[in-house]
Amino acid sequence: MADIYYTSDTHSYLYDTDYIHQGSSHAGYFELARHFEPGSLVIDGGDVLQGSPLARELSKQGFPFFIQAEAMNAAGVKVFVPGNHDFNFSDVVFKRFVSALDATLVCANLVDTSGEIQIAPHYLYVGSDGMRIGVVGVVTDFVNVWEEKRNLGSLRVLDSVESAAKAFAQLVALHCDYTICVYHGGYDDISASYAYQENRSDALAQIGFDVLLTAHQHAIVQPFSLGRTLSLQCGSNAYHYARLACSKEGVDARILKAGEGKVYDHPSLEMVKTMHLDLQERVFAYLATKIGETEEVFEDIGKLESAIHGSRLADFFNQVQLEYTKADISCVSLFNAPRSLGPVVKAGDVVAAYPFPNTLVVIEVRATVLKSALERCASYFSLKEGSIVISDRFLHPKVEHYNYDYYQNLEYWFDVGKKVGERVVRLRYKQFDLLSEADRTLALVMNNYRATGTGGYPWFANCPVVRQYKVEVQSLIFQTFEETQRVAIPPASNFRVFAEKLTNSSKGC
Repeated sequence: MADIYYTSDTHSYLYDTDYIHQGSSHAGYFELARHFEPGSLVIDGGDVLQGSPLARELSKQGFPFFIQAEAMNAAGVKVFVPGNHDFNFSDVVFKRFVSALDATLVCANLVDTSGEIQIAPHYLYVGSDGMRIGVVGVVTDFVNVWEEKRNLGSLRVLDSVESAAKAFAQLVALHCDYTICVYHGGYDDISASYAYQENRSDALAQIGFDVLLTAHQHAIVQPFSLGRTLSLQCGSNAYHYARLACSKEGVDARILKAGEGKVYDHPSLEMVKTMHLDLQERVFAYLATKIGETEEVFEDIGKLESAIHGSRLADFFNQVQLEYTKADISCVSLFNAPRSLGPVVKAGDVVAAYPFPNTLVVIEVRATVLKSALERCASYFSLKEGSIVISDRFLHPKVEHYNYDYYQNLEYWFDVGKKVGERVVRLRYKQFDLLSEADRTLALVMNNYRATGTGGYPWFANCPVVRQYKVEVQSLIFQTFEETQRVAIPPASNFRVFAEKLTNSSKGC
């Protein structure tokens, strides 16, 4: 019998805190790792280096050390499969990180043309009773979309399915009792129509692996049969882990919360945790620092309410983007958890409201592209028993409120009573009617991820790029408060969401 422990998308949430409220999260990697039996097969599925305020603090310092690697070494991680965010800080940082790991870097579709790091397409684990477990790792093909070539440097990401199939064929000769594919990617997006596919679990399951451990979507997906392959996903931010008990009778897979399951003695793990408490305290001190004020609270009042009536928080983000880039129009998305800023703003409030390392891209869009993108936004709504509700297409299989965009400097109306794809009934820029002037072009600023077509917006990927910026949006927000200690109320967006056949129509701000 062999026990396997699996984590992914921990995003540098190491300590037992959510950072936003600075209270206990009853989670964190140090807590999770106490459940890993020493000597067992411990696997991490990537997205380690980016995400938490602790990670931001280390990146600001140029990563003088990797507490993440120290924690994973102490936890006994044997296999590391990188995630897309692990490439955010350049190939140099990535190589330094994996060199600090005791674990084997296993990624069949990753190549280092410089030869500076060793990358294994597969890994063979032999348990104390002789059971043989073969592991193949692959990362989402979308790394090629999200990361600039100069940021990847000597690293190349190949086709995930083709690479996994080749590595699986090599495992067959090793006479494994069980084969596992660890995929930093998720379950298929049936609406995807990109040159690269972000989530390809269906194709990977067809290769013949016994188990498919997925990641990337931050979802809790309880073990289920994907064809003949057992598959699961265990969330994000070190709240959950998966335990798989492999025996001759089969695989018993479970997803457990931090604090659930048997606890083992890991003195080196406690040593790492204690040794870097000063870093944790510096993060807390920074998050508690007041950086400015707002004339009123910039609210994301609730996902449906904001999407219908508008959000001052979205208006503020759009204003920041427009002032920095001088584009004609701007679009932003808010994140799954409703957040607000003000009237007193601390550094931690900004980190909570805009947690990701997005940068800005200005693209040239035709009116026809804008119409298509806004139709995608309008599909966020459905009608249920005479009321406007959030469509299931944004809730299942993954909650994706962040794929609804808010636009600034446009006037647009959504008639939710019409068919999806025919809901944009008004679209104007200044005096121009963009529904009748299909060839008119505008400069649109958005974050770099949306510019790749992510989230169901493939039209943007084919638009000419006017300008790209390296500074992160989060840094621009901090800069706004540094320059203006009391930030004025931003101009309100100009849109309407209604259903012509209903009497309870709603008007946007």
